[in-house]
Amino acid sequence: MIDILADTSALVSLEIKHLVNLASKHIHFYISEGIREELLDIAEFDDVHGRSARDVLKLVQSRIITVQFMPAREEHTKNIDRGEAEVLTLSESGDYDYIITDDVKALPYIKSVAKVKVLTSVFVIRLLYDINALSRQEALNSIKEISASRDWYGGILETISNRYFED
Repeated sequence: MIDILADTSALVSLEIKHLVNLASKHIHFYISEGIREELLDIAEFDDVHGRSARDVLKLVQSRIITVQFMPAREEHTKNIDRGEAEVLTLSESGDYDYIITDDVKALPYIKSVAKVKVLTSVFVIRLLYDINALSRQEALNSIKEISASRDWYGGILETISNRYFED
């Protein structure tokens, strides 16, 4: 089982295509209390992101996603939002394999200080493809739909996403 710390943006992205539960057969997802609170805030909206956040919160309730409590290190909160700072602080325990984030503003800082590999949500889609849980076409369609819903077109996340399938 792979242990992944996820932030709000990554989980919302993946759950647009209902991929978190599918991935949970191979990945144990962890979030911080700050991430859970961000999901609660987003869940109030009546759009694709709100629906996705509500679905993620159901996975938290069913314990498919585990909430870890860890105050963020002050050094991190000066550079990134509370939720991502808590995830980064949690990663310092060494108990996790990866951090996933789709927060393009936080990504450079997290990558610069994290002691674990930092990836985007598309890493999970690639993993699902590699283990034959998704066909190549299903994986690429998932990325396309997430990209459209999350407005990734022409941005850094679209560029990063394409790299995962350049083989």
